[in-house]
Amino acid sequence: MLSNFTILYVEDEKELQDILSSLFNGLFKKLIVASNGQEGLDMFTQNQAEIDLIITDINMPKMNGLDMCKNIRKVDSSIPIIITTAYNDNDFLHQAIDLGVDKFISKPINMEHLFKTIKETFEPIILQEKLETEEKLYMDKMVDDAKFSVTGKLSAGITHEINTPLTYIKANAEMMEYDVEDLDDSKIKDNLNTSLKIVINGIKRIENIVNSMKEMSMKTTSEKKETNIYNTLIIASTLAWNKFKNLAPLYINGELFNLDTQKNRFHYFSNIEAQRIEQVWIIIINNAIDELIKIENFKNRRLDIEIIDNETDIIVTFKDNAGGIKPNILKYIFEPFKGTKDSSGLGVGLSIAKRIIDDHEDTTIEAYNEDNGAVFKIKLLKC
Repeated sequence: MLSNFTILYVEDEKELQDILSSLFNGLFKKLIVASNGQEGLDMFTQNQAEIDLIITDINMPKMNGLDMCKNIRKVDSSIPIIITTAYNDNDFLHQAIDLGVDKFISKPINMEHLFKTIKETFEPIILQEKLETEEKLYMDKMVDDAKFSVTGKLSAGITHEINTPLTYIKANAEMMEYDVEDLDDSKIKDNLNTSLKIVINGIKRIENIVNSMKEMSMKTTSEKKETNIYNTLIIASTLAWNKFKNLAPLYINGELFNLDTQKNRFHYFSNIEAQRIEQVWIIIINNAIDELIKIENFKNRRLDIEIIDNETDIIVTFKDNAGGIKPNILKYIFEPFKGTKDSSGLGVGLSIAKRIIDDHEDTTIEAYNEDNGAVFKIKLLKC
């Protein structure tokens, strides 16, 4: 808890300063030490943005602790201040209270009482940060859900607009196939057949994308339904295709994914909110791709998705070869704002993914490292 905070410690007694500094160094993220009030004020001015707490003596040379606090209060009215002192007269106490001093520690210092006081001082800060974090996570989730809802509605309109001209193109291409068969010139016939195959293959790819968008647009409720998990993986991969197609190959059950991959080739059914689970897949895929691009050669990058089942569960694993997750991040991987990289903010993304998984009964997600890569394993209850 205390390891997240930075403190400014102001004390002119060298022996006491050394003792407490050695203790504070092991407890706090950073310790800033000053030997008198003027030095303490200078240190605060230089490091104001990162200092979370001030612990100061009163009777010091150059500038006493109260005068230092007065100057600090001119620029920061809220930073917590703990005073260590041998003074106990009413005039001193009134001055300190007027300055908004939070706590008092009498000298000689009782270490147990000191650390208890420090923890009590930080409790409101920790609670406030927790509330702000939860509020931001909630708002991120609401925004994310809204984006998917809007995407669904837009997809419905877009797919309709694409399907109409696509139907004309497909019908005319099929008619041209018959016309080509009537040609006498074999060379022209072969060239046209080759070109038509390319056109028809392109049409099929567009149809796959449109169908994926259409399926997403139909899933606007939070109702759980019996759904083919393999299907959701193909839909998510199709929607993420534009990002990863030139960055890293993606394999599903050992086969290279492309836009021709059939959505219902395999069947693994679970009772889920399909659109939200697809959102989880997209978050994990994008997260992996952002790490894989750090590998210089495309041929050395690989993302594998495996889906298997047993008597009770469906298990989906995402495994890359991007070097794995740093140990200091791994244990916090699903906590908000603990992202695996600086640019994407996917600490929030992965925390949203975790929350979606937690919203599904008997469904779990875990992350670990294996064979120089990161693994995300999701276990869903089998229908």
